[in-house]
Parts: sequence; structure tokens; C-alpha cells
Amino acid sequence: MYHRRPASATDTGLDDGMTTSVFSPPLKKRRASVRTQALAALLIVLVLLILYYPRLVGYLAGQTPGGLRGETAAAPTDRVLVSYSYFEKDPIQRDNFDYFITVGMGLDNRYGGPANADFVVVVNGKVCRPCSRLYPLLQEEAPLLPSLSAVYEGEGVAVLKRTENEGMDFAAHNITLTWLAAQTRLGKYKYYIFLNSSIKGPFVPSYMPVGWQWTQAYTDLLRGDVKAVGSSLVCLPEVDAGGYGPKLESWAFAVDQDGLEALLREGVFQLRTCKLCDEGVVVKGEYGLTNSLMKYGYNVATLMAMYRGVDWRDRRHWRCNNNVHPSRHGTYSGITMHPFETVFLKASWHVGEPFVEKYAAWVLAQAAGRETTGGIFDERMYRYAISPEAQETHHVEECYQVLPPIRSN
Repeated sequence: MYHRRPASATDTGLDDGMTTSVFSPPLKKRRASVRTQALAALLIVLVLLILYYPRLVGYLAGQTPGGLRGETAAAPTDRVLVSYSYFEKDPIQRDNFDYFITVGMGLDNRYGGPANADFVVVVNGKVCRPCSRLYPLLQEEAPLLPSLSAVYEGEGVAVLKRTENEGMDFAAHNITLTWLAAQTRLGKYKYYIFLNSSIKGPFVPSYMPVGWQWTQAYTDLLRGDVKAVGSSLVCLPEVDAGGYGPKLESWAFAVDQDGLEALLREGVFQLRTCKLCDEGVVVKGEYGLTNSLMKYGYNVATLMAMYRGVDWRDRRHWRCNNNVHPSRHGTYSGITMHPFETVFLKASWHVGEPFVEKYAAWVLAQAAGRETTGGIFDERMYRYAISPEAQETHHVEECYQVLPPIRSN
């Protein structure tokens, strides 16, 4: 930001030898008094600036195109690590990561990203087309680990390329943690967020205050004995190999330092090559996440609106959602998760369509500074919108009925 240079002081026109009246002090004393008053005024201004700086920044940010956006949130200062596991399985995963680079990380986004977060992207496989947006900002570094073929790092961002694609997301996150620990950098963070490229997000409502970051949806809930927060939580039935009870789904979750220490001690992030076996990635990795924390007496939380302030250690809650995974289409108590509820959605399972596509298009347009107000008069839709027919029941819930109703004899 450029600041206008203050105008230089001009001659007061007073003569030092001028005789003063008995009602005014000598000129030198008057000048000293003026300087004292000026310093006092400057001190007051500095104090006020320090006290109200966050509000001032938020106010100025609110004057950008888009208008005022309500009260200003205090910018978070606690350091956050975001580990992102990427595998270019299909165009959906590629688009998910491309969206995350813009909206989650703040690249090519006029609104920016979370300034208190560092991002480590672990590439599983040889292809990462969205990474071409990051490489110009990074420099190639020594891999440090034998499991890495290349490392690219810049300010707040690193891309780690694995030599082998095995162990799925928890193995990728293991690479992130091991790489940081090898440089004694792992302990600098207070919070750790783990994501994979099967999900799309973040999605943040427009009514959130200026300065509020998507990472806070998770970190603000990491209080007291809550040591992990996930977008989704499932209560498994007794017949599931993962064990009866609540389990955070691992495609988007966060932990604090205590939670991470417990998970590392229990080997949750260790490399596993079997996905569905009893000692595999799902049972010991994904479901081991919640099991391990509860073993240490900790609680967990979820962003789901259906649950708030639940003590998941209490077994009376273990039939939640009738023991059905809520993260699929139509399986969340008869509806589907909304992007503004869980921040990220499982796009690879087509959850949240068509909301996800519409919101993503609007967010990307706004990030690029393009208007979303254009259009042409749609008289046919206009006539419908003001008709009584538009106010009738449309039985939208039927689109979420994925199974035929059970008929009683």
C-alpha cells in the first residue's frame, strides 16, 4: 500500500525576537509545549491504532467489491499445518485439488487464504497436473526421506512426491509428519488438519465475518478434552469390523498436539498395504483414529449439525443415524450433507450435487474478481416464480429416498 508523504512544515511567520505578552509564555516554551502536545497526541493515536487495528483491517477488507460483510473476526495466530493427500485418479480428484489451491490455499484468489497455515501436499503417483500452478512458486529441495522422489518448497507450501503409491491417505500423511519431524518443524504447529483429494471444499457461507478462516471451523472446536474434529462421524454397528461405536471419517479431520501425540503412539499413521483386512488401513487407520483417542480418555467432535456438544464416550449415543454412514447421498437421516455444514464434501461419491457445482462456480468467479450478477430476463421462470404452483409442496425429499420403503405385512 502506498502512503502519501506528509506535507513539509512551513514557516510559522513568527519572529524569534518578537516581544511576547504577559498572557503567553516565551516562544521557546510555547514551542516546547506544542511539541509535547504533539507527542502526546501521536501516542494516543498509536495506542488507538494498536487497539483497533483488527477492526480497521476488516473494515478496509469489507470495502472491496462485495461490500461490507459484517463484523470483523480476529485473525487467528496459532499455527496450523494442513496435510493434503493427492492422487490423480480421475478428473473429479483433479478438479477438487484445483479448487482447493484457489479457495483453500488462496492462490490466484483476491480474498487470499489462511495466513497462519502451512500446506504440505503429498503426491501419490506420478501425475499431478494442478501442481503446475504451485511449482513456479517453489524451489526443488533435497528429498531427505528415501520414500520421496522429489521435494519442492516455498513460503508456506511444500509438495512432496512419493516414490510409491501405497498405504492410501494415512501413509501420505505419515510422509508429511515424518518429513517435518526430520527438520524439527513438527512441533511448531498447534493444530493439524488432514485432507484428501476425494473431497471438494472449503465452502464458507458469505455471512461469516471478514478475517474468519475455513480452518477455524475445525480448530475452534478443539477445546477441553476434544482432541479431534471431523467433517463427518459414523456410529458403526456391532457387525462392522471397525468395532461398535462412533468413528470420525478420515477424509477431513483435525487434531491438536495432544491428539496427534496419541495417534502417533498408537501407530495410526503407519504404512499399511492392506485396505480392508483386520489390521488394514480402514480398521487400524481410519477407525483407529477415534478408537485411539478414546483409549486415552479423549472426546471427539464433528461439524455435522445433527450433533452438537455430544460426549461420544457415552454409549447411549452409539446408535446415531441408525448406524448408517451419513456421508453418502440420502443417508444422512434421510437427506444429504450440505457444503456449508461440513465445509468439505465427498465429491468423488457425488454427494451434495448440484449444490456443490453451483457454489464452487460462484466462489471461483468471485475469487477471480468476476461478477456473478449477470443474466438475461427469463420471463418463463419469472412467471412460474410468482405463480401459486411455485408455492406448492414439491416432495423434494423423494430424491433422497435411495431405498424403497419397507412394507409391513
